[in-house]
Amino acid sequence: MKEIFAKPFVRAVLIAVVSAAIVAGGVYAYETLWSGRADIIIEPPTGEGHVVVTQVSVTAGSYSNDTGIWTVSIPRGGHADLIVYLRNDGGDAIVVNGAIDGETDYYPADGVHIFTGSAETIAGGDTGDVVFRVFIEADAEPGELPAIQLEIGH
Repeated sequence: MKEIFAKPFVRAVLIAVVSAAIVAGGVYAYETLWSGRADIIIEPPTGEGHVVVTQVSVTAGSYSNDTGIWTVSIPRGGHADLIVYLRNDGGDAIVVNGAIDGETDYYPADGVHIFTGSAETIAGGDTGDVVFRVFIEADAEPGELPAIQLEIGH
């Protein structure tokens, strides 16, 4: 069998095609549309953080402000949230965490998952929230669960 093109010739053609594409801007084209700079200053705190609960709301069931008890009935395959709204009246940022019986993920029974999000940083004078979500899987056993302690701390 006769070779039509030698390997050095093929290599030279490939290099020429790639080089032409680069020069034409077809492969590594980059155009700056905006350029800027950030000078960042972290302000000193004007005091300590002081978080207060401003409201508690639920997506299902009922919540008593007097007792702090959320009563909810959730069908299998469903979910519900309890949302605690917070305000930092202090002069410094504060980090708040939610916990369910001391954990961020809690499984009180097969097919039942309760969790809260990651830590929430609330700047002085700002607001935030902590959400507790209950998921009921399709295979969860119907019935009443024992009381579960929901907490927010910092």
